[in-house]
Amino acid sequence: MPEATLFGFDDEALATRPTVYRQGLFDGQVVMVSGAGSGIGKAIAFLYARLGAKLVICGRDSAKLEGCAEWLHRLGSPDVLVHPMTIREPEQVEQLMDAAWRHFRRIDVLVNNAGGQFPQKALDYSVKGWKAVIDTNLNGTWYMMHALAKRWRNTDPQGNIVNILATFQSVMP
Repeated sequence: MPEATLFGFDDEALATRPTVYRQGLFDGQVVMVSGAGSGIGKAIAFLYARLGAKLVICGRDSAKLEGCAEWLHRLGSPDVLVHPMTIREPEQVEQLMDAAWRHFRRIDVLVNNAGGQFPQKALDYSVKGWKAVIDTNLNGTWYMMHALAKRWRNTDPQGNIVNILATFQSVMP
């Protein structure tokens, strides 16, 4: 039986939970999901696969991405491109877009999910930690949107960008 984990559902639950969306809703569509190796990004990739999308999944952990890709194939995604990288580096974002365009010739939907923060009080952030959060959540998201928007402008197809922001709340003693 599918189980809930500490931070969501396990893979079996993600693969079998009921959905309100009709089967085949994204047949033929190419969806790129950043941060797809775990958490919200993985859940999003699972749902798109169940709805028939071809997927480009990226993130920093190639082993997690490969594990996710195995499930995506089982869930019905006819084609999955796995691309380990970090959205913090504009050159790596461009390489991701190049790989996606070589493989699929387009992207219809970008789900900008990759992000991170440190679960601590703001006063306890180091300068290096703060820069890492900004580089991932702000700059990385921008690099992804900008790179894809330029391709859409230059090749004429259009699509949709969904940006995800997750926050946490800590209770101060």
